[in-house]
Amino acid sequence: MLRLGFVGTGTLVSAVIDGLQATHGDRCTFLLSPRSQATSQALAARYANVVRAESSAAVVEGSDVVFLGMRPNQLSEATAGLPFRSDQTVVSFLAGVPHAQIVEKVRPAGHVVRVNPLPPIRLRKGPVVIYPANPIVEDLFGGLGDLIVAGKESDLVAIANGSAMMSSHYALQNSIIDWLVSRDMAPDTATHYVRSMFSGLAAVGLDAFARGEAVDPAHHETKGGLNERGRGYLTQIGWFDEVGRALNVIESHVLVAAPARPESH
Repeated sequence: MLRLGFVGTGTLVSAVIDGLQATHGDRCTFLLSPRSQATSQALAARYANVVRAESSAAVVEGSDVVFLGMRPNQLSEATAGLPFRSDQTVVSFLAGVPHAQIVEKVRPAGHVVRVNPLPPIRLRKGPVVIYPANPIVEDLFGGLGDLIVAGKESDLVAIANGSAMMSSHYALQNSIIDWLVSRDMAPDTATHYVRSMFSGLAAVGLDAFARGEAVDPAHHETKGGLNERGRGYLTQIGWFDEVGRALNVIESHVLVAAPARPESH
C-alpha cells in the first residue's frame, strides 16, 4: 500500500482526497494532519482508509508521499522540524511558492513536485498541472483530470494567473441565468440549461484539441444569426480585449504581492 500523508487539510486537499479515493482508494492509505480539524475529522469519518494523525510530524514519519496543503505564508512554520526522509516524494499545492524554495524547506526529501489542482478534481475533471515530471505523481493524478506536465516552472505561474478567471466564468453563467429568469423562465430550468450548455461547449473544445483542431468562434455561428450578433456586439465594445487586460491586472497583482527573493552570495 502506498502511504499518502497530508500536511494541511483544507478544502482543496479534501477535493484531491475525494478524487484519489475513486481512482486509488484500494491501494493507498491516507494520513492527515489535525489541521483543519473539521475537514480532517470529516474525511476520517467518510473513508475507512483515512486516519487523522496527532501531529504533522507523525504524518511525515508515516508517509511515502507527503502533500503540502497549508497556506503559502505558513510554509516555513508548518514544515519546521518535520522529519522528511531522502526516500520520500513531496508534492506542493502551494500556489506561487517556487520549486527551489520547497526543496529547501523539505530537505532531505529526494523528490519535490509542484501540482496545481483545481476544485473540479473531486469530480475527476479539469486540468491537473505538475512540474517537474515524476512517475509516482503522474500515476496518482493521471486519473483525476487532464494531466499536463509543464515544460518549465514559469508555465505554472502563467497558468495560475489564467485560473484566476474561474469566478468570472461563473459570473458570466449567472448573468445569462438571471436574464433567462427575467424572461419568466423557471430558475431551475434556466440554471440547468446554462450549466449544461457550458459543460457541453467545454467538451466540444477538448474534443477539438484531441483531434488537433483549433476552435474558431466563426464556425459556431450562422452568418447573420444570433451568435454572430452577440459576439459582434461584444467585440465592438471591446469586451474580449478586456479579458486580456484583466489578466494583466491579475499578473501585476501577483508580482507586487510576491515576497522579495533573497540575494545569492
